[in-house]
Amino acid sequence: MTRQLDLFSDDASKVPSVALPDCPHAQAGRIPKRGRMIISASKRTDIPAFYLPWLIKRIEAGWVDVPNPVYRNAEDPLKALTHVSLLPKDVLAIVWWSKNYGVYERFHKRFEAYENQYFHFTINSDRPDLAFIEPDVPPVVDALKQVKFLKNLRGGDMIAWRYDPLVFWNDRTTGEALSTWDAEFFARMCQKLSDEGVTKCFTSFADHFLKFRQRVQSFFPKVELRTQTDDETREIVGEMHRIAGRYGMFVFPCTENDMAAYGESDGTTPGFMREDGACIDGRLFSDKRKLRTASDSQMKGREDCACSKHLDIGDYVTQECGYGCMYCYANPNHRKFKN
Repeated sequence: MTRQLDLFSDDASKVPSVALPDCPHAQAGRIPKRGRMIISASKRTDIPAFYLPWLIKRIEAGWVDVPNPVYRNAEDPLKALTHVSLLPKDVLAIVWWSKNYGVYERFHKRFEAYENQYFHFTINSDRPDLAFIEPDVPPVVDALKQVKFLKNLRGGDMIAWRYDPLVFWNDRTTGEALSTWDAEFFARMCQKLSDEGVTKCFTSFADHFLKFRQRVQSFFPKVELRTQTDDETREIVGEMHRIAGRYGMFVFPCTENDMAAYGESDGTTPGFMREDGACIDGRLFSDKRKLRTASDSQMKGREDCACSKHLDIGDYVTQECGYGCMYCYANPNHRKFKN
C-alpha cells in the first residue's frame, strides 16, 4: 500500500501511479468539520519550486494529511497529522510562497479549478557580494519574467513581492557592519514590479533562530550575526517609504513592530505602513468572510501576525527546501550544511 509520505518527490516520473487508500481520518470517522479554508503552500518549504508534482498527486486524491510540528511524536497517529481537504469546493484560496515559479508555469492548468490563487514571490538583492546569502536562487531577470507570466494569468493585484528577510552582520575580518539592505535594488524592483501592477511588498528582519546561529558559526567563519540598531531601522524604513511612494508601492512589515513604529503611511497612500500587514488576507477572497486570526500569532516572536486563519500544507522535515539560504530556519539538513 502506498503511503502518503512515500509521495514527497519533486519528480513526477518517480511518483507511484497506484491508487491511494482513503485517508486515515476518514477511515476512523475523524474528519474535522470546517468551512472553506485558505490553503498556504507553503511557509515551511518551497512547494512551487520543488514539490508541485507531489501536490498535484495529493489534489488528485482530494486530501493531504500534514505532519503537525507540535504533535509530531504524539502516540495517536491521527493527532500527529492534520487532515486538509484539497477539493476545490472546500478551498477558498491557495496562497503560494516561492522564489521560483518556473515549474508552476508548466503545471498551472492543473490548478484552474481553484477560485482564488495568491502569489508571494520572494526576490532579494542580486548584488554579487550578497550571493552567499542565497546562493542557489534563480537570477532576478528570470524572476521578473515569471512575474509577467503570473500577472497575465491572474493579474498583478494577486501577486505580492517579498523583499525578505533583511540580514545584518559584522565582518570578522574587517570589523565592518554590513547588511543585505540595498536601496538601489529596492528602487529598481519597485519600478519594474509596479509596471506589472504589483503594488504590495512585505519585508522583515531575519530572526536569529538557533539553527541560523549554528549554521553561521559552523559554515560562515567571517560572519558575526548582529541585531540591527534603532538608527538603522529608522533609516531603512525612511528610505523604503520615500522610494516606495515614488513608484506607487505599499510596503508592509511582517510581524515587525520596530519597523512599523517608523512607518509613515496609513494605507491610503503608497509608502511604508504604520502597522503590520496581513500576508494572508481573507478579505481579498471573500467580502463575506469572517476574519479569524491565524495560529501563527500564538508563536513566540509572531504575536503581531495579522494573517487570516489558514492551513499550511508543507512540512519542515520530509520536504526539505532545495535552496541553501543562509538564514533559513526550516532547512536544518541541507546538503550545503552537513559536516
